[in-house]
Amino acid sequence: MANQNELTTHEMLELHELLCNETLGIKKLESMISMVKDQELASYIKNNVTARREKLKGFQDLVFDKTLQ
Repeated sequence: MANQNELTTHEMLELHELLCNETLGIKKLESMISMVKDQELASYIKNNVTARREKLKGFQDLVFDKTLQ
């Protein structure tokens, strides 16, 4: 039986998809910041990028914690 700390192949694929989507979302938002003239909207986008980066870091930590155990 597989160790409960290990991710299954299906879980790894799902996590990979989440990581790709978050990375793409961050890149899109970062590219939009320079085009935005409204400071309030630019601030919102920057905060959103920061939150997404933290979420992405959490996903990455989960992957490394699960694969190294």
